[in-house]
Amino acid sequence: MHGIVHKTLKEYVVARTDDETWATVVDYAGVEQTLYLPVSHYDDDEAEAILATVSEMAVQDRRAIERDFGRMLAPNLLQTFDAHIDTDRGLEGVLTSIETTLDDIETATEEPSLPDVTGRPAPEADAVVVTYRTHRNRDYCALAHGILEGIVTAFDADATVTKTACVDDGSEACRFRVAFA
Repeated sequence: MHGIVHKTLKEYVVARTDDETWATVVDYAGVEQTLYLPVSHYDDDEAEAILATVSEMAVQDRRAIERDFGRMLAPNLLQTFDAHIDTDRGLEGVLTSIETTLDDIETATEEPSLPDVTGRPAPEADAVVVTYRTHRNRDYCALAHGILEGIVTAFDADATVTKTACVDDGSEACRFRVAFA
């Protein structure tokens, strides 16, 4: 997994608790204390162990934590990969070109584990349907939902993100409708 995910996960836990709690989470998760660099790559199992530990220690369920974390991760992803994202096209353009953007990032960073994400204009006007699939052991649908909400916020757009399908409910992929007001 790309280092920006791990780095932001640490920032997320510390922002909602403190450094001491982060140390406890890492200890309980069985993960070695690491200075996460945003341009490095780290084992998926580390992030998974930390998210599992946070959800065990918190009063929120795992999906709520992943979604909240996704909202915080989105601006960091946009900033980290800004050279690959054509923000001049606006939110709708970014969402409809997300597949190409991820292909560019995968090629440039040699990151072989990016999810399969597509964005297509919805049949009805003023909406984009985003489809998310991952090859990871866990689907991270709630994280994807939060990332989309965070992207909407980063663009200061008047739009809502609604989950319309989920692998947890038997669908082959998670789908979201981003509707513009």
